[in-house]
Amino acid sequence: MTPAFVDNGATMRSATNAKGLRLNRLGNHFRAAVTMPISRADDAAGLIADLIAAKEEGLRMAYPLQGVDQGVPGAPVVNGAAQAGKTINLRGLTPGYIARKGFWVSIVNEAGQHFLHNVRAEATANAGGLLALPINPMLRYAFADGAAVFLAQPMIEGEISGNEQSWQIVRGGRITGLAFMIEEMG
Repeated sequence: MTPAFVDNGATMRSATNAKGLRLNRLGNHFRAAVTMPISRADDAAGLIADLIAAKEEGLRMAYPLQGVDQGVPGAPVVNGAAQAGKTINLRGLTPGYIARKGFWVSIVNEAGQHFLHNVRAEATANAGGLLALPINPMLRYAFADGAAVFLAQPMIEGEISGNEQSWQIVRGGRITGLAFMIEEMG
């Protein structure tokens, strides 16, 4: 997997290019190029079916943490509706849980869509399980109070880019060349 951060902002430069002004806009998000290893046809059949359906319906998959243990956060949910900015208030965490800088988190809206974020600074849940979580990019959706939060295993969800999906069927009942790009929407 090759993740990427998609920046919807820009830097405006003066006529002499001497000074720049950063313009941050809502909509920054993530995408990932995913390449699957050679696999047996019977193992790949389900994934191929999911990718075909994902062209019309979108795809949700676990964001790979690569061995980073994000701990046992409890059952976190959004604490208060319609939050904005780069901090989201949560409740329902295990008291003393530490969300470390660089952890990944996904937040789910009413339609069940996950929005992926990265923790930008360490934060610790208080004795009541409350946590003000500093994140990047800034919130691009006004989540409802009680919206589910995935810290132990965050998800990336979006559309499969491109007009076609292809794979190669090789001898020995194997599938190779199975790759796709998923990009968050919303």
